[in-house]
Amino acid sequence: MTIPIVGNPLGYFQDPLEVTLERMRDLGYDEIELCHSQIRGFRTAELRGQLSEFVTSLGMRLVGSNVPDSEYFQALESSEDVKVALAGLERDIDIAVDLGMRYLITYEGRVPPGATDALIFGRLLDDTVRLLAAAADYAAARNIDVWIEVHPFTLGTRLEFLVELCDRVDRSNFGIVYDACHFAVGIPDGYIEAIDRLGERIKMVHFSDSDQRSSELHFPPGRGCLDLDGILEALRRIDFAGPWMLDLYLYPVPAWGSREGLAWMRDKLSNWGGADR
Repeated sequence: MTIPIVGNPLGYFQDPLEVTLERMRDLGYDEIELCHSQIRGFRTAELRGQLSEFVTSLGMRLVGSNVPDSEYFQALESSEDVKVALAGLERDIDIAVDLGMRYLITYEGRVPPGATDALIFGRLLDDTVRLLAAAADYAAARNIDVWIEVHPFTLGTRLEFLVELCDRVDRSNFGIVYDACHFAVGIPDGYIEAIDRLGERIKMVHFSDSDQRSSELHFPPGRGCLDLDGILEALRRIDFAGPWMLDLYLYPVPAWGSREGLAWMRDKLSNWGGADR
């Protein structure tokens, strides 16, 4: 079974979305994940439905929405911030429904300035659980999964926080996106071990290489310094069967990177055994 590979057009900054999606079709992507910052012009449910129809006409599918680091959710500096963040997530879940998506990616929030361990593993963890459990419940009623994408500057680089968060939310439609670049920068000595620790909590992989210095710069496989085979071996150990994305965010030559990266991933995943679609 050929595993579909997801792409996100955010790496193509210079082109209109329509042109970028056509290029991604030509490069060989199968499915598309969109950041909501890319679709502000699609202001109504009808227009969002037509965007989904356009992507289908290209022979691809819209599968996911990506909204980490949104204005409405930065750090939960007080329990009152939960209300604001939840309202924003609910709006973005509704947009994902309009687009016919299967999942919405957010994050677990930034570390507030001066936060102590007592705050992080006390009130902040409690509020984050309350926020994401409510968002997952809202999404479940609309047949949407809610996943969190850990960044090098977010709370989830503390694996004990991330594990407890997932286990306390405890929803079947909730889990983690393993972004290889983010984990390798945020946990440079433990990005592979993190896969074994998180196990079945990992629901999607954003695959890339990294220089392990640049927080958001995602390289094509083989163009950075990560132990990519080690990452794949760890994902096999946990029987990962979710969707795969080639993430080239901020890579300055994304078409070239796509050609290299898609060929690399298709070769490595050719005997993976199928994905849970």
